[in-house]
Amino acid sequence: MHRATRAAFPALVLSLATLPAGAALAGTPADSTATLAHNYGFLARSAAMEGRKAEALSAVQRMSQHLPLAMDLSMGDSGWNLSPQYAVLVRFGLWDELLALRAPEARAPGLTLGWLYGRGVALAARGQTDAAREALVQIQQLRTQVGDEARAGGNGLRDVLDIAGPIVAARIAATEGRSEEAIGELEKAVAAEDRLSYNEPSDWFFPARHLLGAQLLLAGRASRAEQVYREDLRRNPANGWSLFGLAAALRTEGRSSEAARVTQQFRMAWQHADVRLLASAFWFAGPDTTSCECQRTVSRDR
Repeated sequence: MHRATRAAFPALVLSLATLPAGAALAGTPADSTATLAHNYGFLARSAAMEGRKAEALSAVQRMSQHLPLAMDLSMGDSGWNLSPQYAVLVRFGLWDELLALRAPEARAPGLTLGWLYGRGVALAARGQTDAAREALVQIQQLRTQVGDEARAGGNGLRDVLDIAGPIVAARIAATEGRSEEAIGELEKAVAAEDRLSYNEPSDWFFPARHLLGAQLLLAGRASRAEQVYREDLRRNPANGWSLFGLAAALRTEGRSSEAARVTQQFRMAWQHADVRLLASAFWFAGPDTTSCECQRTVSRDR
């Protein structure tokens, strides 16, 4: 989304937020509720990109309220339009919240994929890699079960499956200490994301490059991480996640003055955020054993 449009967008959505869930705009067709849900999808992605966790979580909840699954399926989607309810939890490392969610209805393969993706990442992040592999197998089976006609927003469901599967595989590998394998899987995810057809909002909730850059830094490959972050900033200008990662890469390379300039850019991008970053994603070497974000931040910072 263009920066000026992104800045104005929350006011647009919030001006509509007084509508009761599931209600249509007065004097307009009932499918205007889907338009409102679409707007909340924009807000969720914008807020998440700027580190506004509470607003992003609220936006996906409102989006789901305004877009019942039956309506989404009737519009030719597979339920994927509702998958941000899982992706936003991955974005902010809310593993236990993900694992508490039950499987969606089987008639919605896109929504099922979103759940399996979030669950697989969360299980692996918590060190439950055998269970995460089961989720990965289900993702791979889903790919063989859905036809070319199955939609995920403006793309085919198989297109986003090709991103989700490698990310889950990468999280398993990273937890088990197989760093190079994790990098290889994340590179597959990035390539698959780059192949997606353009859509607004994007059919993938947040850039896979944020994960790849974090894993590259963990592997000590700062120069390659720098390239990944610069490419993401070309595609998603001034986003704080990649600015944070780029500054870390430059510091590791001994380029302290450049890192300081990027850090200032990060502070500007992150001025409205309600989370503190340790990397360009909630992505760690080995399992994440902390019980909450506050504990995670304090323990790692100290």
